Amino acid sequence: MSGTVADLLVDTDVCIDHLQGVARLPGRRATLAYSVITRAELLAGPDEQQAAARRLLAPLRELVIDRRVAERAGALRRETGLRLPDALVAATALVHHLSLHTRNHRDFRKVAGLRLR
Repeated sequence: MSGTVADLLVDTDVCIDHLQGVARLPGRRATLAYSVITRAELLAGPDEQQAAARRLLAPLRELVIDRRVAERAGALRRETGLRLPDALVAATALVHHLSLHTRNHRDFRKVAGLRLR
């Protein structure tokens, strides 16, 4: 998906819901991205879900943690008390100007300027 512009960052909880058949990812898959944190969290799950997790992520745009994301995440953790993985996901969304699709509105609403879906 290189070169495709995303407008929505999907959080790990949304991916887990999709894998468990609880809810589907938004239909406009070409506009979806995920953080490498989500990859790590999904691949930390049960062995029998590894292949499905990799298939789910394959067509989506992967966003890495670069210096801008890392610095923004450090500031967010300091300002909001978010756990580091959540701060990294929030910072990824902010740096890349994406809305975050998550069920965890309680924690992420602490982040000023972060658009939640």
